[in-house]
Amino acid sequence: MLPKVANHLIHHTSRAVIAVQNQTGHTLRNVLQLQSSSGPSTAVTGWGSSVSGGNAHSGPGPSKFHTSARLHSTPSKTTQGAPLSTSQVRERVEKLSAFRAPSTQRPQSALADTSSDASQLVRSGFGTYATLINTLTDRDFENYEAVLRAEARLRRRRRAAVNENVEEEEKRIASLRGDSHFASAFALFQTAAINPNSKFPLHIYNKLLRSCAIHSNADAARAVYAHLEKRADISPDAQTFISLIATYASSKDVKGAEGIFQKFKDASRLDRVQWSFDAIRSDASSQAVQYRQRASQMAVWNEMLAAYFRCGQPTDALSLLEQMMDTTSSDLVKATDVPPPSSATFSCAITGFCQLGDVPTALTWFERLLQQQDSATVDPYEPTQLPRRPDQAAWTAMFDALADEGMVAELNRLFVHWLDVAPQDGTVVLSDHRDTVLAANLRFMDTRADLDHAKALELLDFLSGHVLLWSTDNVHFTFQRETSRVLCTRLVLQYWSRGHAEQAVDLAERIASRQLEVLQYGQSLETFDSSKTQWRIEGTRRFVTDLVNGILSDGVHVSLAHLLRLSALLTDVGALHSTAFSEACLNTYALQRNAALTLTTREWEALLDVVITADADSAASLNTLVDDLLQHSVDITQFSEPAKGQLIRSLSSSDLNSVRLLAQLGEPFASRYAELQNVQQSPSLASAHSFETPSAWDETPATPLTPVSQVSGRIDSAHSHLVGEFFPGGNRTAVLNAFERFKDGAERGIYPRAIVVARLISALGRLGEVEKIHELYHTAQTVLAALENPKQWQQSGWFLVEDHMVIGLAHAGDVDAAHVHRQRILQQGGVPSADAYGALILNVKDTTDDTSNAMALYQESQTYGVVPNIFMYNTVISKLAKARKADYALHLFQDMKARNVQPTSVTYGAVIAACCRVGDAASAELLFQEMTSEPTFKPRVPPYNTMMQLYTHTKPDRERVLHYYNALRAANVQPTAHTYKLLIDAYGCIEPIDLPAMQQVFDDLVADRNVAVQGTHWAALINAWGCVQKDLDQAVAIFDSIATHPTTNPRGAPMPDAVVYEAMINTLVTLRRMDLVPAYIDRLRASGVHMTAYIANLLIKGYASVGDIERSREIFESLQDPQEGVAAPHNHAPHQNKPQAASSVPADAPVYREPSTWEAMVRAELGNGQRDRAVVLLQRLQARMFPPAVYQRISGIMLDESVAPWAATTDAPSTPVAPSPSFA
Repeated sequence: MLPKVANHLIHHTSRAVIAVQNQTGHTLRNVLQLQSSSGPSTAVTGWGSSVSGGNAHSGPGPSKFHTSARLHSTPSKTTQGAPLSTSQVRERVEKLSAFRAPSTQRPQSALADTSSDASQLVRSGFGTYATLINTLTDRDFENYEAVLRAEARLRRRRRAAVNENVEEEEKRIASLRGDSHFASAFALFQTAAINPNSKFPLHIYNKLLRSCAIHSNADAARAVYAHLEKRADISPDAQTFISLIATYASSKDVKGAEGIFQKFKDASRLDRVQWSFDAIRSDASSQAVQYRQRASQMAVWNEMLAAYFRCGQPTDALSLLEQMMDTTSSDLVKATDVPPPSSATFSCAITGFCQLGDVPTALTWFERLLQQQDSATVDPYEPTQLPRRPDQAAWTAMFDALADEGMVAELNRLFVHWLDVAPQDGTVVLSDHRDTVLAANLRFMDTRADLDHAKALELLDFLSGHVLLWSTDNVHFTFQRETSRVLCTRLVLQYWSRGHAEQAVDLAERIASRQLEVLQYGQSLETFDSSKTQWRIEGTRRFVTDLVNGILSDGVHVSLAHLLRLSALLTDVGALHSTAFSEACLNTYALQRNAALTLTTREWEALLDVVITADADSAASLNTLVDDLLQHSVDITQFSEPAKGQLIRSLSSSDLNSVRLLAQLGEPFASRYAELQNVQQSPSLASAHSFETPSAWDETPATPLTPVSQVSGRIDSAHSHLVGEFFPGGNRTAVLNAFERFKDGAERGIYPRAIVVARLISALGRLGEVEKIHELYHTAQTVLAALENPKQWQQSGWFLVEDHMVIGLAHAGDVDAAHVHRQRILQQGGVPSADAYGALILNVKDTTDDTSNAMALYQESQTYGVVPNIFMYNTVISKLAKARKADYALHLFQDMKARNVQPTSVTYGAVIAACCRVGDAASAELLFQEMTSEPTFKPRVPPYNTMMQLYTHTKPDRERVLHYYNALRAANVQPTAHTYKLLIDAYGCIEPIDLPAMQQVFDDLVADRNVAVQGTHWAALINAWGCVQKDLDQAVAIFDSIATHPTTNPRGAPMPDAVVYEAMINTLVTLRRMDLVPAYIDRLRASGVHMTAYIANLLIKGYASVGDIERSREIFESLQDPQEGVAAPHNHAPHQNKPQAASSVPADAPVYREPSTWEAMVRAELGNGQRDRAVVLLQRLQARMFPPAVYQRISGIMLDESVAPWAATTDAPSTPVAPSPSFA
């Protein structure tokens, strides 16, 4: 019998399982309070917390657990589960470890489930503890790394003066730091360490010590190391001492760090150190014993060097460095030798001075390193007697320190030097470094408004000429990050605000051009994922629009030439002209037009674009522009093709000046101009017809657009906003209103942007408005035709529209048409989006193998490099769940978490369903608990119903059914019809049968105004009384009462429905009362209910069970086969949580065989000894081209010699056989 303390160990470790399941340790911290018999306890209370002492108790013996009484309650009958076996505990922990995937945000609290307590957990061995500790410490380290990344992002944003989302980032950091994974891991370690025979592998000790260093918890580190020191069968490695030194250093305990350092030297002398540490474990050269020893020694000495700096002891740090530099050791370093320094050692010293705030000293050391002849080594642990030039880490630390201290001159000087030496030194100037230099200089200029004009221009030219990256070879997209885009905008505005307007616009054009070149170059090399092209384009547009807004808000007068260059820049990147910008251009044009306008051809084109796209009355402005073009003798033949097209579509064929201008383009405009001149002289010759557009400008764009006639129109920003108000989340009324707004605008030649049109297409598809989709698609070609400059915006718009056609048509149910547009995208070198593939996969239905067809689409998407989003993951996992492919579903579930795609309740519901369908209750429960502990969890009924169904039909356990039902009610989720049906089954089918409780559930259903009584409920009652209780009279009574029951609507669908008839006939088959069957079949037909294949299956089974195989054959042959590859129609899906879908099917409609019908007939033939006939049936089945899994399942029956079409019964009465019904 286990002692009392062991029982406590079991109890609390079991709760730790729940804690790890939910990726948190709060549960354990609440239930586990340990008092040490030898002094203060080590209580871990959070990130960076110190140790709080506890009260000692007297007397010898192991530590005792004191658990607060308020945490214990007597489990109710509906929640108490059976104790888990040792194998079940191990299984859960192993699955838990497999489920745990790195992520950046996990739940912060969880509720322990008392049903998971295991009284035998201690027998599962210390491997279980090790798995839990390993999982928790890994998660703790992932949180730590996530904090470091988030803090680095915050530093970059603050340097760039980007204040957006800063508060959210700070909250995220606080949330990660508030996590208590280490608290749970250390509590588990203490729990296990009480056992004198407890042993852990070295990596568990090291991971615990790593977390001690993260949390600055020296007392916990001492406890872990003390346990390790007692082990005679294992020695610490270099990583052990590195983590210990780091722990004391983070606590500013230099004496403690020195003590550990001395222990390392003593252990090295006694050969009690394993020569390895984290940084070299996976290194190929780490196989060399000498290398491992030298590198391990060097790493520990470097850590001690860093510890001195962190504790504010630079003198001691330099003394240690001198020892390393004065060593006479060669490459073959002995265990007792002082290791020589490496490039990492000098980087550590420079970083140390920077952390102390002594940047001048760090700079002095850094510049001495720059004077060395030898470059830094690739291996940071390669020894060197003489210092080498700085490595990558030293450059980064120095740049960050100089930028933070505002030492701009030194920073710029080092940057120029680094550009020169980087190639030969093997270092890389990253975009982060360029942003650091740019941000520091811009901050300097912002604070120095009195900076000398010449000096300011010199500094700006340095930043634009040297710091900004102009090469396209590395395919680096500068605007990948918001900070880079904001810094570029600020740099251009610095030029502008200091009076260098020409240079500002030049630089803006050059930056935008470079982004477009990188975009095109990356696409040509297939470096950029095509699905993210639109996102990168939007970054470039945002740069230009922010810049234009900044210039307009500066208050400085902007010349017409500069405004027109900015207009051309907006057009180049596909950005819309704002109303304010258009007004500024037109006002400036109105003021300057009477003066001598000396505009370039490109500037005239830009002015034309402003006039045409302006929200104000463009007709008068266009006439004015035509007059000016004629007055200044502008040669429009030099205009670009898109500009010529704009002129042709916009100018009136009846206006003399307009036609005079167009006459420069030749025929037919020259003839029209001559005709109008004649009209002026002879009005009777007036002609109302307009000229034809020259074919040279009426070509279909390079993108595969549907041919449309040229329509005069423009894309309007205000109209885009008006039409796009329905997105996101618009209801049916909002979407239809948006469509009407689109039509109204189209009649006036005003159109929204392509993205708005695309979104409207998919929204209409979700409403099933197929005709409106096609109308919108046709009109959308006009929008695309207006996107002629540059062509890549037109191409991007075309792909957007085609992609949303796939989405819209798929959701509308026209899947074949959706695939036509999918093929168009692929044929033009594009790839449908994740949403498009998700919609196609979702709507794969009514085939004989939905899952294979869905997975073919998924595999195609992965072949083309589509990154799945949550919608696509949900649809694929749902398809796999229905096909009982739980392993693949769990694989995708883990894949989405690894990609940082946060699962939703729908995701969890699908993957839980997959586990339930294969009877994997342990995985289902783990996933359910993980789902409910998510901070974003929104309770939905399907997962609860799924768990109830698991314990109702797959693994009958009424207590677990009621547990999940109570959880559903506690979450304020409304039960559905299926919920009630499962409760009826739980009381009526699971032993011990509780018929009064079953009737109470039915009464509650009748009283629930939110749920209608359905055929499934009546069927459940009939099944309980007839098949389980064998009470035919009561089953018949229930059946006969349905038609007159108060819940039956006489004007609704026929009731009893096919589901009820199926239950009634199943009762008759079970009780072998086939003589009563024909009467019920007649009643079925008379009531207008359509026969289903599932009823036919029962009849085949029933007649075969009483020896009338001929009648079984007649029934089977009277059924029809559906079209190959198409699922059998008109057959209801049993246990479906929705009203009977087959009620609208005519009673005389054909009955189509299901795969289960073939199975029933094969069983009937084998049960009657007709093996040859069964083989013939299998041949016919194979010819039907069913999926291999279906054929294999049915043909597998042939291997079972005991097969019979009926269940063995001993008490069923023998009955005469009545004539069989016909379904022909």
